[in-house]
Amino acid sequence: MPGSDRSAHAPTQLSFAQQRLWFLDRLRPGLPDHNVPTAVRLRGRLDQEALVRALTDVVRRHEVLRGRIADSEDGPCHVTEPVGTFVPTITDLAHTPAEQAWQRARELVAADLAAPFDLGAAPMLRARLIRVAPDDHLLVLVIHHIACDGWSLPVLWQEFSAGYGAAVDGRPIALPDLPVQYADFAHWQRTHLAGTALQGQLDYWREHLADLVPSVLPTDRERPAAWSGRGDQVEIEIPADLADRIRALGRTHEVTPFMTLLAAFQVLLARCTGQADVAVGTPISGRTRIEVEPLVGFFVNTLVLRTDLSGDPGFTDVLARVRRCAVEAYAHQDVPFERLVQELRPERDLGQHPLVTVMFQLEDPPALPSGLPGLEVSSHQIPNDVAKFDIEVSLTDLGDRLTGVIRYAADLFERDTVRRLAEGFTALLDHLVGAPERPISAWQTPPGLRVGASAPTVHPAAPRPDASQAGAAETETELLVLETWAEVLGVTPDGVHSDFFELGGHSLLASKVMSRLGRALDLELPVVLLFYHPTVAELADGIDAALLADLGEAEAEPLPAGKARHP
Repeated sequence: MPGSDRSAHAPTQLSFAQQRLWFLDRLRPGLPDHNVPTAVRLRGRLDQEALVRALTDVVRRHEVLRGRIADSEDGPCHVTEPVGTFVPTITDLAHTPAEQAWQRARELVAADLAAPFDLGAAPMLRARLIRVAPDDHLLVLVIHHIACDGWSLPVLWQEFSAGYGAAVDGRPIALPDLPVQYADFAHWQRTHLAGTALQGQLDYWREHLADLVPSVLPTDRERPAAWSGRGDQVEIEIPADLADRIRALGRTHEVTPFMTLLAAFQVLLARCTGQADVAVGTPISGRTRIEVEPLVGFFVNTLVLRTDLSGDPGFTDVLARVRRCAVEAYAHQDVPFERLVQELRPERDLGQHPLVTVMFQLEDPPALPSGLPGLEVSSHQIPNDVAKFDIEVSLTDLGDRLTGVIRYAADLFERDTVRRLAEGFTALLDHLVGAPERPISAWQTPPGLRVGASAPTVHPAAPRPDASQAGAAETETELLVLETWAEVLGVTPDGVHSDFFELGGHSLLASKVMSRLGRALDLELPVVLLFYHPTVAELADGIDAALLADLGEAEAEPLPAGKARHP
């Protein structure tokens, strides 16, 4: 992956993952759903000037942190801005009584986390240093996910630590030059995926995920028509004795602790959903090239791990099936999840994540700065009330035990339901590890967990007209929509009942369509309008209602309460 000789401030392509996040931001603007926060407490004599210098140098080194996303005729692009766009906020509470100071500090952290990013403005990193007392500080960073992932945080803290130490000593920061920038990776990814290099991997996923029905846990409430992102979490802990037995079983059967934990969780899902075909998503670093390992950026990919649990196997057999599934998925990990969704074209639903509704991951302990002269560093926990999936299990291996959280969509589940799920998972692990040869049906579901329930009810989509009902455009707006679709899609719709997505439309093309229609009509049109009104006639009616509302002649047409297409 060679570095390019491009100008540092020339527009560059987005990666596939960045493009999807940009689109989701356009679809549901003004939300903090993709904010990545991290905070550390610094006790001791802090050199504030050295801290700002160290942070600024990290932003200087990594172009993606000081970029913005600009619209262009060819789609969104990344524009790098000067490092001066990054200005940390300093808040001094040292003269406030200690209890009040910490209360105010927590309020500031919550506000920073809840504040959305404007992707059209640099930088993608916000920093606040809170001076709670002369020798006690809180450093809070919030980064948009479009510029950062889990791997990036240790990279960032390592460079910050080196920079702070150098600044305190009054010497230059001695870090090796970065071999490439994130923009070089995005260009490589686009070029690499343009040819036949990934055709074999795509073929694997098409076959492996054919006829996939997402594993959906029975919910306490009906699924809303659109995802709100409102979430909560419950803690889960696997004690040291059980953690040791999990590792020992894994060594015996040549599987990793992650595979053992995943196998048990998929057994739990099978019992609770009544489905023997269980699919779970898991994040993977996506850094398959050595050049990108020292970069801050959004490389993480999502793999769909689909396991067949039919035939009432013993847990040892389940471990073998999960191992085979995971190894195959790792071997085909170059296909971005966004490309997979585009290729497989699952049923679109704004109230549900495509392909998988449940995530499962085993993480390392959170990264912290290290070796800061004169300072004691500790992690500062930040509450997370954002849900991106129905259920997301995040476990951390602390060496002596496993601990973590189950994050859940508060629109779907009661807290007690998820608490029972966490308790049931721990109980199931203990049972399966203690008797791995026994069939999985031997495990008794703990009271309170529903078994074999059908998937939750969702609002039905409006019936679609038959092709025979297709008609010619009758209004100027319908004609404009027809012409715009033909330009963007490269095909001419049959009539006003043609469906944008059935004609090959996807999220980026939807954004282009609504952008062009908005410019033509001098009107701001949300992308989500097309997902609720996917035919020419429906979209034209929605645009006409928006035009009337813009003129003050009528109220804007509310989005229907039915199912909408998923991005």
